[in-house]
Amino acid sequence: MTQEKEVELLTVQDKWEIPYAYSAGETVSKFLVELRDNARILATKCPKCQQILLPPRSFCATCFVSLKDQWVEIEPVGELVTYSICTEAIPGAPKPPYVVAFVTLGGSSTPMAQFLEGLDLSDIDKVAKELKVCMPVKAVFKDKAERKGSILDFHIELVK
Repeated sequence: MTQEKEVELLTVQDKWEIPYAYSAGETVSKFLVELRDNARILATKCPKCQQILLPPRSFCATCFVSLKDQWVEIEPVGELVTYSICTEAIPGAPKPPYVVAFVTLGGSSTPMAQFLEGLDLSDIDKVAKELKVCMPVKAVFKDKAERKGSILDFHIELVK
């Protein structure tokens, strides 16, 4: 019997910069157009389980029900679910430090990631102690001329 030689697994350090474009699809396109044109946050609501899905989905992953035309407008206020204070530079992200927050807006059933702004990040240890789960948050939209039909057309701030 032949004994197999163990394969050495290597980690390859590399840097890829691949610009690309993709179709956002029907559901996400409607969501992004509403952000851009009307500063409104839309979600989809499952008629079977009543989950409010944000970002919107084309079908409910729990019930496998189509969510076509199951749109609801979401109030631009909600709660902080969790967060991460980022201190390393990532291509396409803001200059560190910055905060990525997972929030539920307008009673949505699913948290979404968004940049949390309006914080003094000169002392990130202090910020880490002050941020608490369930803190009230709000969506703040860019001026209409600056909106592009992107998830970055708004950011999150704490409600003070």
